[in-house]
Amino acid sequence: MNLEEIIATVERVLRVGLTVITAYLVALWIASIWWTFRDIRSRSTDLFLQVAATLLVTIFSFAGLLIYVILRPTKTLSQLYEESLEEEAFLQGIQVQSACPVCKQRAEPDFIFCPWCQTRLKRICGRCEQPMMLRWKACPFCGQAVPSPAAMVDSSMTGAGELPLTGIRR
Repeated sequence: MNLEEIIATVERVLRVGLTVITAYLVALWIASIWWTFRDIRSRSTDLFLQVAATLLVTIFSFAGLLIYVILRPTKTLSQLYEESLEEEAFLQGIQVQSACPVCKQRAEPDFIFCPWCQTRLKRICGRCEQPMMLRWKACPFCGQAVPSPAAMVDSSMTGAGELPLTGIRR
């Protein structure tokens, strides 16, 4: 093998190598453009921003991709939507606790009866006369045990004690 054949072989190998590397870089460039387009669409609904981000990567290639990754919105639209749903559920949970269970109208935390539908929201402790939630088994202020609803109904039928809903003594 003479020197010219060796140079021709090396030249062919280099051309094939450069062609493969060029094809790889072009494929990587196109993939980065496609990824940028899909990523910005998941992060913004602004058409101008979508076009600008895609053009940035198209024109400046990998440097544009680096700039886009640094400047892109941190959260996707689905993440923002999930956060808004969580916040709304949290706020509804707060509002539900201060709403009448029957008519769903807002009731102040210290209301004993709902001002709209007259549903009993709380009861009064027999010892310290502080308002208590209906489901509590003891008064949190004085520790007085609350009789069960069955005991309250039995005592109201015998004429002793409080009526379960009205708080009026017989």
